[in-house]
Amino acid sequence: MIDTGLKTILNRIKPQWKAAFISAFIIGILTHMYVMTNNLMTPDGTWNIYSDQDMIYLGRQFLMYACKISSYYNLPWLNGLLAIVYIALTAAVVVEAFDVKSVVISALVGGLMVTFPTVASTFCYVFTIDGYMLALLLSALAVLITDKFKKGWIAGIVLIGLSLGIYQAYYSFAILLCILILLMQILKNMDTKAILLKAAKYCGMGIGGYVFYVLTLKAMLALRHIEVTGYQGTDKLLGNPFVNIKEGILASIRTFASFGVKHNVLTTTPTMTVAYVITLIVGVALFIYMFIKNGAIKKWDKIVLAIVLIAFIPVGTSLAAVMEPKVFFHLLMRMPWALFFVFILKLVEDSSYENKFDKNTIIKRLVMVVTPIATAILIFEFAVAANTVYFTLNERYEKTYGLCLRIVDRLEETEGYKTGDHVALMGGYPDREYYPETCITWRDLSGYFDPNGEYVVSDSGKLSDFCYHYLNFTIVPATYEEHGIIANSKEYLEMPKFPDKDSVKEIDDIWVIKLNG
Repeated sequence: MIDTGLKTILNRIKPQWKAAFISAFIIGILTHMYVMTNNLMTPDGTWNIYSDQDMIYLGRQFLMYACKISSYYNLPWLNGLLAIVYIALTAAVVVEAFDVKSVVISALVGGLMVTFPTVASTFCYVFTIDGYMLALLLSALAVLITDKFKKGWIAGIVLIGLSLGIYQAYYSFAILLCILILLMQILKNMDTKAILLKAAKYCGMGIGGYVFYVLTLKAMLALRHIEVTGYQGTDKLLGNPFVNIKEGILASIRTFASFGVKHNVLTTTPTMTVAYVITLIVGVALFIYMFIKNGAIKKWDKIVLAIVLIAFIPVGTSLAAVMEPKVFFHLLMRMPWALFFVFILKLVEDSSYENKFDKNTIIKRLVMVVTPIATAILIFEFAVAANTVYFTLNERYEKTYGLCLRIVDRLEETEGYKTGDHVALMGGYPDREYYPETCITWRDLSGYFDPNGEYVVSDSGKLSDFCYHYLNFTIVPATYEEHGIIANSKEYLEMPKFPDKDSVKEIDDIWVIKLNG
C-alpha cells in the first residue's frame, strides 16, 4: 500500500521537475563540497560557531526557526546539504513557473540556480545558509501557488511574509519572477485583461505578504520589548519604506547597472565574460524578435505594459536600494539575477516551437546550440569562481590561525599577563609594512570580497572567539568604552605596531595589542 502510494506520487512528478532538481543537487554537491567538508571562516563565522540566529532586531523574526531545523551549531555539511536541497526545489518551482518543456533546459536551470555567484557568497555564511535558502524557496513557491490556483494568493501572502521574515532580500526574487512571467505572456500576445488580472493577483500577494511580515514583526518586537536597528535601512521597514523614493529609484538603477557591467561577478574570467555577453545578446534579440513576430508590437496596450514592466525591473531587482539609497548591496542580495538567465533559456525554448522561425533554419540551429552551450560554460565558470572563493577562505583561516597563535604566544610570554585580564586588539588588521599583501585571488574575486581583509579577526571580540574555539586560549575582550579610552591615550599613540616587542603592553589594567593605527 505504501509502495503503491509512493509510486503514484513519484509518477506525478514531471520530468522537468526531476531534471531541475537532480541537476541542481548533483552540480550543487560537486561545486560546494569543499566548503561543506571543511570548517572555513569569515569574520562573522567566529561568533556563529553556535548561535540561535535570533536576529529579530534586523527584521528577521523567522530566521531562528528556519535555522533550527539543522540545529544552532555551525555544521557545514548539514547546513550546506539542506541549502542545496532547498535550491534544487526552488529550481523545480522556477521551471514550473516558467512552464519549461525541455528536460535539457530544465537541467540547465538547476545548474544555474545552484552555481550562481550569490550561492557561493552565501556559503561564506554557512552557519545560516540553510535558513536563507529556505527563504528563497518560499519566495518562489509564493509566486507559483499564486499563479496556479484561483485563491493561491492567500497562501502566497503567508509564504512571502515568512520569506521576508527570514531574509528580506528574496522579496526581490519573487518580484522579478512575477515580472518575467508577465513579460512571457506579453510575448505570447495573450489577452491583455488576463495579463492585468494576473498582475493584480501578484500585487495582492506581494503587498499582502509585506503587510503580514510587518504585522508579525511588530507583534513579536512588542512581546519581547525589542526595537529594530538601523542596519542597512531595516528601521524603515516598519515605517514609510519609500521616504526617499526619488533618490532610491536612482540608486536602484545605478546598483542594477553596475552589477551587470562592473562588479566582476558575471565577468570574473574572459571565458565567463564571453558566455555572459553571448547569452545577453541572444536574450535581447529573441525578446525583440518574438515581440514583433507574435504581433504584440501592433497593440499599444502590449507596448505600454512591456515598457512599464521593463522599467520596473531595476527597481524590483534592487528594492533594498529604493528603501535605503545608501544601502551596501551585498552579493548575497543578487539572487534575482539568476532569473534573467532562466528567462533567456525560456525564450530559446519558445522560439524553437515558433513555426515562423523555421524559415531561418541556420539562425535557429545556431541559437538552439550556442545558448545552451554558453549557459553550460557559465555554470562551469561559476563553479570555478565558487571554489576559488573557498580556496581564499581557507587561506584566510590559515593566516588568521598563524596571527592569533603569535598574539597568544606574545601574551603568554609577557610578564604580568594572566587569564581573565581584559585584552584590547587595536587597529583592525596588521600593518602591511610588517605583514605584506599575500592574497593571490583578490583581483579575480573583487566582486566577492573586500580586498583589504586577509584575516577573519579584526577586533577583540573576534580574537576572543577565535582563540577560544581554535587555540584553547581564553581571552576576555575589553569593552567598547575601554577601547575608546585606550585609543585616546598618549601611551597608546606612542606604542609601536605588532610584532614589535613593545606592541603589547598594559594600559590602565587592560592589555593592549596594537596591530595598526
